[in-house]
Order: sequence, then structure tokens, then C-alpha cells
Amino acid sequence: MRRSGWVWPVILGLCAAVLAPTARVARATEAAPVGPAGPDCGRLACVALTFDDGPSEATSALLDDLADARVRATFFVVGDQARWWPTQLRREVAEGHAIGNHSLTHPYLATLTPAQVHEELLGGENAIAEITGTRPLLVRPPYGNYSAAVRSFGHPLVLWDVETLDWQHHDPAQVLARVAAQVRPGSIVLMHDTQNQLDTLAAVPRLIRNLRAAGYTLVTVPELLAPHTLVPGAVYRDRASAARPAEHPQPWDTVPPTAAEDTAAGVAGTVLWQYASGADTGPAEAETVEHGLRPGECRNLTQPPAAATDTRAFALRNLTGHTVELHDRRDCTEATAALTPGGEQYGPVRSFRVRTADGTPAAAR
Repeated sequence: MRRSGWVWPVILGLCAAVLAPTARVARATEAAPVGPAGPDCGRLACVALTFDDGPSEATSALLDDLADARVRATFFVVGDQARWWPTQLRREVAEGHAIGNHSLTHPYLATLTPAQVHEELLGGENAIAEITGTRPLLVRPPYGNYSAAVRSFGHPLVLWDVETLDWQHHDPAQVLARVAAQVRPGSIVLMHDTQNQLDTLAAVPRLIRNLRAAGYTLVTVPELLAPHTLVPGAVYRDRASAARPAEHPQPWDTVPPTAAEDTAAGVAGTVLWQYASGADTGPAEAETVEHGLRPGECRNLTQPPAAATDTRAFALRNLTGHTVELHDRRDCTEATAALTPGGEQYGPVRSFRVRTADGTPAAAR
């Protein structure tokens, strides 16, 4: 049964004007070229719509909408959900959508042991393969939370650069407005196709019309990243991160020091943060390493001169023996996540603070 119509506020009609283009196989362990062949996203202004956490009952109506618009999207599937809703997953494959692995049960992977990470990712992969007959190449870690163990599973990690926050506000108007404000050629848009997202999924037909009116071509993630070779364990958040990779990527299998290695001068180890370089040529993303850290000290992630002035850091990697708090305010007063030693977290960050040995920030003692 199709959804009933929705009365859109006047603001939704303005979004188009704002959207200016600026059989089972073995699990892959080698770098692989992206395919299949599709639109030339090196020439066109391509955008990939992606949907996480399904399939669910809501996926059927979403697939109807995508079919009506002749759009192929990318679904990052939770294994347990796929076993509850196998018909929807089979339909996604039959209608040409791309499928990625979103784990078996949707945990914070960076908090798990390497054996548990392998069990979660292989479990999700197996569930998809049992239903579709094909093992997915791409992985999206739940919550954008990953670690060396996640990277070493041997698949490219696909994140996003347009966050609709549909899971938070459940508001179709905000979905359209947030995409309008963030989208650019090569973007990967994050949405969710769970049953509690019926209201925001109702925005998808209008979102497609707005993007097309602004000159965008809608493609799957493999089409967006083609013809670049994706590297197992590497992280991709948009087309630029595949087309213009970092010149000196950091090793991601480094073991962080322990808190016992701290000295009077400060915490052993470093925190690495990444930001969009803002450069027209060269790598699309740059990195800064913070060292000489002290427990409880707030570090403000001020953008270097080469970065766009309105961008925050988009990822942190904790190479200390302590938990690191991530904050969305410059003064470390609005915590959004906690990053365990060796963990990596994707998402906008304005400041961070290293916790003390007893697990609390110094300011709270």
C-alpha cells in the first residue's frame, strides 16, 4: 500500500533554487576497481543517496518511490534486519540498487575486540549473501565508528558528507533543507529506511526532483566512485576522497600506547584529526596531529589556513591510552561521543578532551 500524499510547506518548494551544483563469491581482500559502468561522474555533477539500518517494512514504499523516479540508490543493510525482511533486500538487488554491509546487529564497532568486530562484520556479510547470493564489497560502520580492527576486515569503508539527521528530527522539511545546505557534486547523502522514518522517507520524491532540477545526476555509490580503485580499509566520504586521496595516508594499524606510558610532560601518544583541505588541487583532505596532551585539557580544533573557514574537523583518531571526549562546541561543553584508545569516529567535531586515568575530565573532578 502506497503512502498518502503530504502537504509540503512553502519552504520545500524553494529548495530546488538553493541546491546549486558547486552466486556467492569470496569476500574481497584485494583492492578492486569500482563498477559497474554507469554515468561519468568525472564530468557530471553526481550525488549518491544512501539508506542505512534496513531493510524494514518502510523499505517497500521507498523502493516504489525510487522506481517511479527511475533512481538507483545504495542500501547499507543490517544483517538481522535482512533476515526479518528478505523480500525487500531481494527486491533492492533485483531493481539495480547497490548493497553494502552495515554489520549484523548495529553496535559501536570501535568498542569491540578484534574477534567481535570480525564476528559482527562477517555476520552481516553472511546474512546478505544467504539472501542475495552475493557478498557486498562495501562496508559502512554503524554510527561512523571504526577502528583498526574494522579497517583490517578488508573492505573499503564508505561514510558520507551530507548528514540529514533524519533519525533525530523526523522532519521532511529539515531533510530537504539540510541537503540543500550541504550537497555538492560528488556528495554521499545519509538517510535511513527504518519503520520509524516514514515521515522523512516521504521527502524522498521531492528531494529527487529538487536535486535533478539543480542539475545533479543520482547514482549508486559504486557509480559515484568509479573508475577509481578502492583500497581495503580506506575510508571514503565523497567522490573527492577517492579521486584525490591523501598523499601520505596515516598507517591505520598502529597500536596506541597505554596510559602506563604517560609522563609528567603529558599523555603518551597523539590525537589525529582530519578536515577538508579546501584546495583546488592536491589531496581533498588533510590531517593535523595533536601531541603534548594533558588529561582534562580542552583542544579547540581551529581550522588551518588551507581549510575552508566554515568547516569543522570531520574525523578523529585516538592514538593515546585514554578515552577521548568529542564535543560540538569549541569549549568542550557539549559532548557528542567518547572515543576509546585506537578508535576512530566520523562526524563533525569542534573540540576534544582527554579523560583522566579515573575516567573523568579534569574539569569535572
